[in-house]
Amino acid sequence: MVRSKTQSKNLSNAIPLSEADAISAAAAIAAANAMEEERTSAGPKSSAWTWIRLGILLAILIPLAGFGYYRNRYTTSILRINKALENWDNLAAVTEIKKLEKTNGLTAESAFLRSRAYRHLGDDIAFAQFLELARQLGYSPEKIQGEKLLRETQLGIGDDVDSSIAKAMALPDTDISEVGPAVVYGLLGKMQFGTVDAFLNFWGQQQPDSPWVPFFRGMIALSNRDSASAITALEKSATTRPDFLPVYRQLASAYSMTRDYDRAVRSLQRYLKGSPNDLDAIGVLATALSNLDRGDEVIELLQPMMESGKATTDMRQVLARIYIAKNEPQKVIDTLSNVATLWPEDVRTANLLSQAHQALSNNSEAERYAKIAEAGQADVQSIDNRIARLLSGTDQSAEKNYELGHIFLHKQSREDGLHWLNSALMVDANHLPAHEDLVIYFTRTNQMELAARHQRYINLRKGTQ
Repeated sequence: MVRSKTQSKNLSNAIPLSEADAISAAAAIAAANAMEEERTSAGPKSSAWTWIRLGILLAILIPLAGFGYYRNRYTTSILRINKALENWDNLAAVTEIKKLEKTNGLTAESAFLRSRAYRHLGDDIAFAQFLELARQLGYSPEKIQGEKLLRETQLGIGDDVDSSIAKAMALPDTDISEVGPAVVYGLLGKMQFGTVDAFLNFWGQQQPDSPWVPFFRGMIALSNRDSASAITALEKSATTRPDFLPVYRQLASAYSMTRDYDRAVRSLQRYLKGSPNDLDAIGVLATALSNLDRGDEVIELLQPMMESGKATTDMRQVLARIYIAKNEPQKVIDTLSNVATLWPEDVRTANLLSQAHQALSNNSEAERYAKIAEAGQADVQSIDNRIARLLSGTDQSAEKNYELGHIFLHKQSREDGLHWLNSALMVDANHLPAHEDLVIYFTRTNQMELAARHQRYINLRKGTQ
């Protein structure tokens, strides 16, 4: 059945179209109308000239329709990428960029968008590589410089915080949704909590519906062990924008603090859909599942990590607790032997190994590990008070940050230890004990280049080679 001109026109007006869709639709309608005119006017003896004219028309319109189709695909893909970046669902953004590049090749725009995703992820090597590619391909120099400034701001590089914020806010086409996270993360790294609060107040006035403002307020409440305020703020952030990925990781911590492990598990599962390689989040999920007595799920989750060599200390400790509960003491020893070698003062590892050796009647080993656990218990119990004093501003010295970082690093948590040792160096870049602990950490985690960097600094300060 052939549509009339009026029907074709009505069809083209029925649905709002993008520019590219409109080109494709117009081409198709024009071709259809032309064919209809030739059928109705030419009669049974259509002239050769009529068919030549129709052929020329189709030769023009078909490429135009193809251009419209591919232009529409490109625009739709860019919109999806920007939406993923807005939600900090960065791996989804990179996946979409790679799909786009398969069709269109590497462009200045795709390289720049990749650099932004890697900046969000904290991957400085990939960030620098793709930002340089964007520059070589002719992307805006102002925007490239802006991305560099945002990364420096996010890392808290530079002593003049107010100047860094002012420069970031003055970037061309400033979007506070992009600038704001870099500013706040940088301020939090420098523990400038008063400035953070003032900036969040300003941001909230500019964008009342931004998920970032309640997200950061929830993070701060969480660091102050105020779980109720944290949950209220973080749930508001998630409600404001359900696809906002970072909030689910923080919600999991808040729910875990209140022992609501069911909701913690659901939040982590949602988060890991967008960040499946986040080892810290996988470890926290294993802990939450363990607390729900879902030991078989923990083993299923962590066994691949063990086999690939990616299992962190926390993962190994959770897995060892499952094996203790299953009365499999030899598996506990096998799981934790490497941890005990690398971190001989770790309290939780020593406790678990003491129990495992006791179950196997290895009394001397059980007693040895029990003494290690007992010796470190007082330091571990002091952690909460130390954190409270640091966060309140009472103890802001490099030495106090170092002491907390040292306890965490050697006796409880490598990740937390790394954070507080870096905090000590932010207060005093010359604090040698913090550098020495970082040499230990990077050496034991096989990051030799970073270990060497801190060792060179120590050697220079001590006047040795």
